[in-house]
Amino acid sequence: MNLGAIGIDSSHLPEFTRRIKEMHDAGNTKCRVTHFWTDGNHDWPNADDVATWKSTAEDLGATQTDSLDDMLDAVEGVLVLAVNGNKHLDLATPSLKRGLPTYVDKPMTCSGDEAKQLLKIATEGNARCYSASSLRFATELEALPRDQLGDIIAIDAVGPGELNPSMPGLYHYGVHTIEMVDAIWGPGVKRVSAVEFEDRHLVDLDYHDGRYARLRLERKGAYDFAATVQGTKLTHQFKVDFGPVYTRLVAGMVRFFEGGPAPVELRDIVENVLTMEAGNASIAQDGAWVDIPAID
Repeated sequence: MNLGAIGIDSSHLPEFTRRIKEMHDAGNTKCRVTHFWTDGNHDWPNADDVATWKSTAEDLGATQTDSLDDMLDAVEGVLVLAVNGNKHLDLATPSLKRGLPTYVDKPMTCSGDEAKQLLKIATEGNARCYSASSLRFATELEALPRDQLGDIIAIDAVGPGELNPSMPGLYHYGVHTIEMVDAIWGPGVKRVSAVEFEDRHLVDLDYHDGRYARLRLERKGAYDFAATVQGTKLTHQFKVDFGPVYTRLVAGMVRFFEGGPAPVELRDIVENVLTMEAGNASIAQDGAWVDIPAID
């Protein structure tokens, strides 16, 4: 099963291509990344990195096509890997309109309206589509002692708060911690309050059913994702081990391309984008609560 990647300005191009090739060579998937396409407009600041990622993908057997249409003609599935989430709707639309299964890298979009448009295009084109942060696939989430916890009522989560001017506020790295929390207990955010300090963002999520999460996104602290999960019976803490995360992300990806269920519902990812958008709006209003709009 031939897959095509759109965008070369992310390390995910060689990382995903290599892992999929390893799985294919071991007989664990029929998928291979065989083609890639770029419009030549790169948003990663280091051109040497981009050149290295492109060269590595070629060494792994992927071929650059002259046009996006040429790539889409040659593949049965698409990975949108351009680093800038502001471009993802435009880059994903052609494959979705063809009905091709499409994975969109994080953040899915940098706009709630664009996220809703992507959901609509996928639905109208009868195209299978999802997006995900690698943090959804942390083994610690799967290992939560849910029976011992009882009903989970609150989460205090911490993650890096790295900033990127092309994706302001929470979009660039807040997506990871937000999706980690979403993977623990699912959607349902009612409103968001967020404040920005020089070295961190603090983000509060208030849910329709009474659940509550506080996220601390640090720019000077250790590069760690961790959480305290409080249930009605037990409080449990964990720190994410990054070792298996990318491999688990890719394993879910190839199962999706082979016809299995998406690891996460696209509608839930739309809510995550709306959460980041509301958080950014709250930051501009000194932490005022901002409601999450309904998803039609």
